[in-house]
Formats: sequence, C-alpha cells, structure tokens
Amino acid sequence: MPESKEEKIRRLNQELEDFIAAEVAKSQEKTGDEKSFEEILQEIETHPAFMKDVDYTKPLSKEMEGLMRIKYEQQDPTCNAEAFKEDGNVEFKKKRYDIAVDNYTAGIKIKCPDKTLNAVLYSNRAAAQFYKQNYRSALQDAIIARKFKPDHMKAIVRGAQCCMEMKKYAEASLWSDLGLAIDETNTVLLEIKQKAEKLRSIQEKERRKEEAKERKELAEHKKLITTIKSRGIRLAGLADKGYDPLLFTNVELHNPSGAKVYVDAENTLHWPVLFMYPEHTQTDYIEDFNENHTFEDHIYHMFGPDVPPASWDLDKKYRPENLLIYYEDKEKTTLHQISPSCTLLEALQNKWFLVDAGTPCFIILVNNSRFQQHFVKEYSVIPS
Repeated sequence: MPESKEEKIRRLNQELEDFIAAEVAKSQEKTGDEKSFEEILQEIETHPAFMKDVDYTKPLSKEMEGLMRIKYEQQDPTCNAEAFKEDGNVEFKKKRYDIAVDNYTAGIKIKCPDKTLNAVLYSNRAAAQFYKQNYRSALQDAIIARKFKPDHMKAIVRGAQCCMEMKKYAEASLWSDLGLAIDETNTVLLEIKQKAEKLRSIQEKERRKEEAKERKELAEHKKLITTIKSRGIRLAGLADKGYDPLLFTNVELHNPSGAKVYVDAENTLHWPVLFMYPEHTQTDYIEDFNENHTFEDHIYHMFGPDVPPASWDLDKKYRPENLLIYYEDKEKTTLHQISPSCTLLEALQNKWFLVDAGTPCFIILVNNSRFQQHFVKEYSVIPS
C-alpha cells in the first residue's frame, strides 16, 4: 500500500530526529560557560510549555516558581514574551539583526507557557541568525522551534535554507520533504528540493572522485614505501615503526617547489636532495636526483669549468676537484665522507645514513681550507 500522508510525516520526522542526533554529537565540545546543543534540547523538555500537570508534593523548578510568582503578581509572561517578539520584529525589519536576536532571546528566556509563541520566537531568532550568516545557530533554533510546533512552516523552511548554506544537501532535501508532506504547494521548498537534489548529485560525484584520488595516492605511496624498503634505506621517524605510507607523508619535507621522492615507471627512485655549504651558510636544492646518478654528475653541473662561480664564492674555490662531500650522523657526531663517484643509492644504503624529512642532506666543504679543518674537528670523520 502507498504511504499515507501521516505515515510519511512520521517517517520524515524520525529521519530528521536522526539528523538532529548527529548535530548534537557534533556539538559536544563547548567553550567557557556556553551550553551545548544537547543541553539546550534537554532544557526544552522541562520547559513550562510542555508541562500538563504540576506535582505540588515535589519541589518546583525555578521556572515553575517564577511562573507561580508571576501568576500571583498578576503579570502575564505571555504578554511580556509577545512584547519582546514585537520589538525583535521591528529591529529585524530595520536589518539590525544583532538587536533583533537580543530581543528574541529575551522573549525566549521568559519561558512562557505558549508553545506557538515559543516556536515563533525561536523561528524568528533563526531568521535573524541566518541573515547574520550564523547558519549553525540558525539551524539549531529552527530545530528547537519544531520541538514546540512540529508543523511550523517557517522553521522548516529556515532549516532547509540553513542546510543549503552549509552544503548539507541531503539534509536540506529531508527538511524540504517534511515541509512538502505538510504543504505540497510550498514554492520555496519545491525550489530548495530541486536545487538540493541537483547539488547533492554533484557533491556525491565529487566525493567519489576524491575517494578515487585518495585510493590512487595511497597505492602510489605503498609502491614508494615498498621500493624504499627493498633498497634498505632508513627514514628518520619511521625506522622503528615500519614503513607506513600514511606516516611517511607526515615526515616528507614540504618545500615550496613541492618536490618529493617518487618512483618512476622503471622502478627508479628520484629524491629531492639538499647540498649545504656551511662555510658560506648557503644551500643548493636539487629537486630530482636520480638514485643511479653520481654526486660528481651534479657537482660538475654546478661547479664545472664551464660554469660561472657562485655569487658567494668570491675566492673561486668551489671547483669539482677541490670539494669533499659528507653526510652527518647527528646522534654520534660523525661525518661520513662520500666519494664523488658514489651514486646516491650507494650513499643512502649506508647503514648509518638516515633520511630526514624525506630529503637526503649532504655537506660540501673545500678540501684543506681553513674552514674545513676547523669544521671537522667537531666530529669523528670516517673516510670514504
């Protein structure tokens, strides 16, 4: 049998309650003395507007004591709340939304027993918050408004609009369905429903595309880690944890160029490499150092006879035949000298070498220079 209107409304209400439960879960953290959304909803359950009978044998809540006091003082809380609502409406029309929110809040705090008036106060405050672009606060007020009056159409429309602004298209569609089950001719909800379904489809495609991209990247990382592991290369931060691809991405150096280690189609590793010249506090960054290339391949490219000297090399000492290459074992304060004819892979496979932040680093010094002789005194030097 087809679903009746009442059954549909009950089903949609339950689905919306599930959505509200999810929103409550997201708002568990609160700052300072601010109440969580869950606490606000719990307070609503004890609101005088929901109380049918008063048990005078038990202590009265502060709210009920207040209502009893107002009663005997011959003051009408509903009139007071109504006055705050009207003041808020005046400010709202003037687009002074901050003041409107304050007025609606003052009306809410009175906790008058009129359910419809409370629904209007929350719904109106939701509207003011919406125009302040406080969409989450507006959505929460729309939810509470429906606690007082489940078929309050303005609250339902506002809830749908908030979800649209927050890109919660599935939820916007749900709010629209709920409102259309009550009034199937509501043009605002019909438009939101149509737009939400279209954007939901696009959002779902983007999500699947992003998931496919993440799976591809994960597969590439796994291949990369397998290749590094097969070479016997040690990575700082991972040496004792195993080569988890997700961990490896955390220790990669995020350099401005975006260069990072990768494995090509021939299963060859390419590393970003840093050359450091401590005598002049200078560095060179090689974005793509093929593991099978030697250090002299790059040294000659950078300091060969046909290459002008670096601007900081005033004495023109940095020539291939004058240079010594080291890597540093920081834990043991040891310098390991590397032969220029050594490949990058051979250097990285040394059992003492530890790749830090995904970027192998090497120290370049001028042989027999005063700086080199002073620098090496701080270390134990292991020749190539």
